[in-house]
Amino acid sequence: MISLDTSIREAARLKNVPVGEAVEPFARVPYDTELAVKRVGLEKFMTGLKVPASVVDPIVPAPMPRGYRTTSRRRVEFGRGQVRLLHGDGSDAYGASPLEPTSHAEIYVTVEKLLDGLVPMVSGAVNHVILRGTYEEFVLILNVRGLDARIVRSLRTLAERVGKAHPNVKHAWIYHDPKGSRYYLDLERPATGIGAKKLFGASAWMQNIGDISYQVGVFSFTQVNLAMTEKLVETVRQHAGVTENDTLYDLYCGYGLFGAAFAKNVQRVVAVDGDESTVDNARYTIRRAGGQVTAIREILRSGEDVDTVVFAIQKMSRKDPSVGPNVVILDPPRAGTAEGVIAAIANGLQPRAVVEIFCGPDEIYRSNREWRQAGYGVQRITPVDLFPGTMNMEFVVTYGKGFTAELPEPSQRPRRSVERWSR
Repeated sequence: MISLDTSIREAARLKNVPVGEAVEPFARVPYDTELAVKRVGLEKFMTGLKVPASVVDPIVPAPMPRGYRTTSRRRVEFGRGQVRLLHGDGSDAYGASPLEPTSHAEIYVTVEKLLDGLVPMVSGAVNHVILRGTYEEFVLILNVRGLDARIVRSLRTLAERVGKAHPNVKHAWIYHDPKGSRYYLDLERPATGIGAKKLFGASAWMQNIGDISYQVGVFSFTQVNLAMTEKLVETVRQHAGVTENDTLYDLYCGYGLFGAAFAKNVQRVVAVDGDESTVDNARYTIRRAGGQVTAIREILRSGEDVDTVVFAIQKMSRKDPSVGPNVVILDPPRAGTAEGVIAAIANGLQPRAVVEIFCGPDEIYRSNREWRQAGYGVQRITPVDLFPGTMNMEFVVTYGKGFTAELPEPSQRPRRSVERWSR
């Protein structure tokens, strides 16, 4: 079978839509044209998965297909005694991406000029410059490989000057990444030493999605398309079909996006994530949304980690969590769930329904196979155009017991992605 990227590129060739090999191939293509190409590519991709067409919904279009990215970054490069901020494709910060708010490009220009005015020892320590937040409130993050008092003082002054020039920059932080990883919020930093340093502002921002106000940590995972996130939540709501008797397991919960949205519709939310501050924000938001919540910090790297969660719930509630009506929502990183996680969820929680969200669509094959081995099959698939302008889409997939669609042979599966969660 072929990947979604290949399927869409083939569809673009058939429709004579020039996209090239750029990271944002549709960014300067009319959105109606982009959607038409993606519909053809999606059909080919689903045919390769051997998923019945009857379970695949039409693509959910983006309400704001350009200028939507609430997270962007530039990498820092030095040459001929000059500091430059570059896009991933090597173009400079003066060329704004059509997928980013224009204000991001303006801020990067200011940061570049200020970095260029610092001594090389300080500016040379900066790996990446990142902007996050909402469309009105920005967080400036300076990813550095070195961290000492002089660097902190210099970057604090820089950040304060950026905030003065651009009042929407409300928060500024240093993120320590001594490896100089190409991942601008690297999950594999050394456990010792200072991980982050506040320059000014708070450790979280507030954002509204639907009628819920969420508290989001400056380093927590969040969807890059805030304008589309409410549609994503409603799509997951339709798939999950939760009731007031259900316990909702929000695994890889992040800041509590789904747990808070469904808090009033279920008996209890069990929110699980690997980062302590992120779990704290999820607990806070779900409670504010009117829900009963059990929040657990656990990195789901294996089936044993799921077993640890199940044991913790048994210990806290003195009952077997697999007995009651359970619904599971999974929103793992781009590389998908780790080996053994799906089997452990099926065995330990025995959910009546599972909704898995795929940022890496080529992982759908593997999850389909593992859920099928656990006694679950695909009931519904909804593609959500969460990343307009690119070849990627988000997929919301519901699994239930008893459905057994054909799947391709293992030798036909696409190569597994190894990218981090920087979506």
